[in-house]
Amino acid sequence: MRILNTYIARELVITVLLAIGVLTFVMTAGHIIRVFDWLSRGGSPGLLGHFLLLRLPGILCFTLPLSLLCATVLVFSHLSADNEVTAMKACGISLWQIISPALLLSVLMSAICFWLSTTVAPRCLYAADGLLWKGASVSPAMLLEGSENFIELSNMDIRVERHDQDRLYGVHILILDKDGRLRRTITAREGQLEPDPDSGDFRLVLTDATFGTVNLDRRPDNAADDEETPERLAMERIVLPLKLMSGGKVKRLYRKLKHMDLRMLLGRIFLETEVGGNITPLLVELHTRMSMSLSPIAFLLLGIPFAIRGRRSETSVGLLVSLLLALGFYAFMLLTRTLRNQPQLHPEVLVWIPNVLYQIGGLVALAIVGKH
Repeated sequence: MRILNTYIARELVITVLLAIGVLTFVMTAGHIIRVFDWLSRGGSPGLLGHFLLLRLPGILCFTLPLSLLCATVLVFSHLSADNEVTAMKACGISLWQIISPALLLSVLMSAICFWLSTTVAPRCLYAADGLLWKGASVSPAMLLEGSENFIELSNMDIRVERHDQDRLYGVHILILDKDGRLRRTITAREGQLEPDPDSGDFRLVLTDATFGTVNLDRRPDNAADDEETPERLAMERIVLPLKLMSGGKVKRLYRKLKHMDLRMLLGRIFLETEVGGNITPLLVELHTRMSMSLSPIAFLLLGIPFAIRGRRSETSVGLLVSLLLALGFYAFMLLTRTLRNQPQLHPEVLVWIPNVLYQIGGLVALAIVGKH
């Protein structure tokens, strides 16, 4: 029995490693295209290589479960097509004993995925986004990469409708005071980000801009003062100096949900609960990571019945169906994330639906296959 387990485990591990290499390269291809674009704009190869390395843990959270699914279908399809599974059963070896190495591997990969998604990946993603600020000293448009057309500075929020490298269109700027209150607004038809590599700062040149002042202290008795200072002023061109560096250090981006590790998420949940805040987005983020961490087990239980029941000629069909079901798993997760601002629907519970369905469905299918 030990020889059979070693044989199956060796085949699975080799196939999983090959699948991880292929799938990780494919999923990294999108970032590689961005890297070449940054290099063409004068970015540092070392900085951008570091960026790719920091994005790797987040990619592995997806490629590890998919790799196990591919390896499961390929290895057990081969064993079934060569009648090795039938021979093992004839020798009195149960189906659960046959797949025990795969089950142990899935539990190990689930533990790795949990560690990556709750600790390593968010910290690395936060550091990767921080590298965009370093790259902005060469090309300020890099600040908009992966930020959904939004730049957040210490006293200024900048949103754009679209951008083409360093050229911005539909610029909306909110200028805050030291207490975080809105003081001024600026809108412009176009804007141009111009770097200053020597100082590490850059400036924003706005065209066809409208400058507005928000007077929070206005009272009826100072109406005359308000007439002297117009609240809105149209200007053909405005140049705004923007500080990228502060005290010689790169400004860190705001710690968003995707940047929080497990300790930060639990701390935020506790604090928001104490003040009566909305914790649904935090719970959705936490439960999504936990559900995705258990996806290797769900994918394994899903893939084995497809592999054992299929013939050699049907291996590609079983693999395709399994991958489509896996994509449906991730699509449901993304759909549930969009409901995080609707606590009445309990999206933190909905994220577990595909995991539970796949695991129960896989166990039922394994019980049926084991009887034949």
